[in-house]
Amino acid sequence: MSDNARDWVWEHSQSKGVARLVMLAMAERASGPECLVVAGSTWLMQRTGASRNTVLAAMARLKATGEIAAVDQVVGIHSHPVWVLPKAIGHTPTPDPGEILTATDAITTEHTDDPDEWTPWPEIERRVRSRVEACVRQATGGTAAP
Repeated sequence: MSDNARDWVWEHSQSKGVARLVMLAMAERASGPECLVVAGSTWLMQRTGASRNTVLAAMARLKATGEIAAVDQVVGIHSHPVWVLPKAIGHTPTPDPGEILTATDAITTEHTDDPDEWTPWPEIERRVRSRVEACVRQATGGTAAP
């Protein structure tokens, strides 16, 4: 479920800055279709690299916008609070039509259906090595050998 929750944060969350980081960290830990998250401020500080006051302020903003809510009278492991991401519940990512690959997308000039036209493996390997060597020469100004 964390993938769906994380996708919801990227696509629909109104949070910005550190609040967005906090949301992403929480979405990463979301479990089940209920989008429940066990996350304390110390873990969120470590995950986001932000100070305690910054994390707490971000969480207050997220609570005010309804993007997170505390689950009352439920405590997680090590007495960490349990949160829910109510707006992410039931979210299913919709693929971008440009990102959907078809079988014909895999066909290149080096891959045809006719075995007589297939490029032998040593030739493909030689071409790849040549490209890598050219990139290394360009990146190092021609001073490094691959």
